Amino acid sequence: MRYLLLITLFSLQLISAVALPKQNKPVRGVWIPDPSHTTAMVTYENVLKTVDLLQELKLNTVFVCAWAKGQTIYRSSLLQSRAGYKTIDEGYLLKESMANYNQPLKSPTGDPLKDLVREAHKRKIKVILWFEYGFMATHGPTPENNPLLASNPQWASRGNDGKQANYNKTDYYFNAYHPDLQEFMLKLIKEALTLYPEIDGIQGDDRMPAMPRNSGYDDYTVSKYKAEHNGNEPPADFNHPEWVRWRLDLLNRFAAEMHKTIKSTKKSALVCFSPNPYPWCMDNLMQEWPQWVESGLVDILSVQCYRNSVEAYSSTVETAENYVREKTKKSILNPGIILKNGHKIMSKELLTQQLEVNKKLNTNGETFFYNEGLLDGQVQEVLRSFYSNHSNENR
Repeated sequence: MRYLLLITLFSLQLISAVALPKQNKPVRGVWIPDPSHTTAMVTYENVLKTVDLLQELKLNTVFVCAWAKGQTIYRSSLLQSRAGYKTIDEGYLLKESMANYNQPLKSPTGDPLKDLVREAHKRKIKVILWFEYGFMATHGPTPENNPLLASNPQWASRGNDGKQANYNKTDYYFNAYHPDLQEFMLKLIKEALTLYPEIDGIQGDDRMPAMPRNSGYDDYTVSKYKAEHNGNEPPADFNHPEWVRWRLDLLNRFAAEMHKTIKSTKKSALVCFSPNPYPWCMDNLMQEWPQWVESGLVDILSVQCYRNSVEAYSSTVETAENYVREKTKKSILNPGIILKNGHKIMSKELLTQQLEVNKKLNTNGETFFYNEGLLDGQVQEVLRSFYSNHSNENR
């Protein structure tokens, strides 16, 4: 979903909301997606080039994809055991891409994630693990041959049509309502923080916690609902208010457990989320992020404000800010800006305008999707100018 520019036309508005409190060190972030979209981590030389560029452009936070396509950015023994992989490298995101590149510089650790953390921290750049796929099984084909689903058939989801629950017939989900799957995801997060204690935080996005709106018709979830509703079946209408509320509560409780797991493993770790704008995210993917904010579960909220005009962007950010301000006094809103969409790079003019929107609203910085867009000369020109003119003390 991140790789499609979601253009939602809001009514055009001038910036009128009261700005959030000032931040001493606003988040200037960038996402690094999985190796099918970037070579940032496939060699030690590329890791160095990546962090050097971030430092030069005065970015201070990197959200690196840690979980996608049934694989992790580190070698996970938990994933190997649950997916039935014969070797630990079968679940390693970087295995194939690293094999296809020469290694002119030898890694001092033999682990690209360790290299990234070490080099980023030398440059005072935070590293946050982005669990991109979350509860999604696959993007594209249906997941019949998914190794995790084959080893854990209880994770299968069902929509009201009796088919694997999906968003837009492209994003197919495991059953996020199932406690065994929830426990697996929490253990995966804990494993990452334990193996890499220097990591600065964890990010869930538009897929965690999340489920397609028409989900919940699998045997487990139906049985749980019936047990709590005097044996009554869930409503056939997946938009029935009570049925929606019941499922939202299940996912909201997972968000709370996710926060608890992260903070109990590393107290200083940042708990981050990057959902789509509300209420679209609730109407489509069962994400009620204002509730997470109200419950104090969010340190950085990078709402995906992916828009192709300054008016639509301004309206989207202002709307998100208003929801945040209703729920907390903390300045946590860190809008997501889409630099690169397919082969298209955001224009110099639009990037400048969107950064100015954030400056006027005094958001907690911004995060760019994604790192390959930073290689564009005009993007670099804008960021060098903008961040040089607005120091860390006030922007």
